[in-house]
Parts: sequence; structure tokens; C-alpha cells
Amino acid sequence: MAVDAVRLHPHQAAYFNFLVDRSTPERLRARYEMLYWGAERREGLEVLLARYPDETLYVDAVSYSWDILPAAARDRIVRAGEAGRAVDFFISSALRPRAPFPPSSGRIYTRRIYGNTVLTVRAVDLSRVDEAAAAPARAAYRAAAAGEPLFRSAAFDLHLDGRTLTWVSASCRREDTWRMFLLEVVPVDPDDLPLRRRERGWLELGFPFGRFGVRFDGRCLARRTLPDFPVRALRVGRWFREAGGWRREATTIDLSAALRR
Repeated sequence: MAVDAVRLHPHQAAYFNFLVDRSTPERLRARYEMLYWGAERREGLEVLLARYPDETLYVDAVSYSWDILPAAARDRIVRAGEAGRAVDFFISSALRPRAPFPPSSGRIYTRRIYGNTVLTVRAVDLSRVDEAAAAPARAAYRAAAAGEPLFRSAAFDLHLDGRTLTWVSASCRREDTWRMFLLEVVPVDPDDLPLRRRERGWLELGFPFGRFGVRFDGRCLARRTLPDFPVRALRVGRWFREAGGWRREATTIDLSAALRR
């Protein structure tokens, strides 16, 4: 245990003993909360601070990590999501079991423990990464934009391919990277939902744009995979921050014919 504690530093809380299968990739993250308080995101912030030494960084999903940085480092980081500001970087950690990590497009750093991804740092603005890191998003945009959208709004077109939802916008400003997407999935059979969600009858999968989205060449793309159960309907839209709290705008899309298996 002592050897592992040294090797895992500063993430000793993710230690598992030899009685647990530590060799199967991503198995532990699928079953357990490997790290809980989000303090591991400090490592992601330190990566960004070192990579962009002369910039003010607009970062979403900072969690408690910002508070434990030196004062000079905190002065260079704007917690963009909390302030409703445009987002340039997004940090994801293994806070909840089975929570999906963002797509690989724009990823500039990954931390794994026992073969399990516990931290990713990605650029929402793909001009900050090389072409190889940006290529998957460009290809996904071309594929989605070539098809007929499932739904159109003033801000985004929504496409469905199999069980993948793709939001695309041909005209997207940096300020648009702070958006809260509303996504509620209504199953054909409520018993397919997690037990604590069955009474209300739908699954909340909303997300901030920075978690699953990227911006490039004045365009925006975001993707989410639907759960693996028959879906009757989707409610899609946006959350808006207002003086009195949050307001939602949603449209219901009937998917019973398209996705019923």
C-alpha cells in the first residue's frame, strides 16, 4: 500500500487493494467513485497554467481545485461556467461512476490510474490544438450537416444518427460556448430508468456546452449518446440564467417510431 500511495500521489484516495480487479481498463471507474471532491482537477489546472503561461484562462468545471491553488495562479483562472462566461477549456474528472467523459476532440491531457481515466483536460476552442486532435470534430460536423436535422432551432440544428445526438451550428461565436443544453429522455418503459428516476418518468442528461462541445472555424458541434433503452420522446432546449434563477425553454420530440426496438 505504501508503494502505491507514493506512486499515486497526489491521488492516494484512488487506491484499491489487490483483492479488486485493477487490470481491466475502466472497470473501477464504472463501479466506484474513484475520486470524489474534485480536488484532482487541480492537476488539470496546473497543466493549463504551464501550457499557457501568459494567458488568462477561461475554464469550466473547476470545482474545489481553484481554492487550493496559489493566489497568483487563481488570478489567471476565470471560472467561466460559474460566471456565465465564454469557455475555452473544460476539465472532467471521475466524480461519479459511469459518468461519460467528453469526446476526444480537443483533448490535451489525460490522467489514468490503474488503467482508469480519472481526469481529462480539453480545449473547447479547437484552434488551440493540432489538426489531429481537431479532425474527429470536423468529420462529425460534416457527417451531421450533410443529413436532414431532426429538429431546428434559432441556435442549433439537432441530428440523430443511431443513438447519437449531434447539435451543429454553422454560425457560432465564442460567447456561445457558455450554453446550458437541456436534454430529457423519456423511455418507452419507465422501468428502464434508474430506480430514483422512475417516479418522474424521464432521465435528465442536460449539459454545459463545454463538456461535450467544441468550436472551430466559426462553427459549433456537441454530441451525446442516448441511453441503451427504447426512447419514446426527447425534450430538448436550453437553460437560461436570469436574475431570479434559471429559466428553461424546451421542445418535445416524438421518437417512438424512430428508436423503438
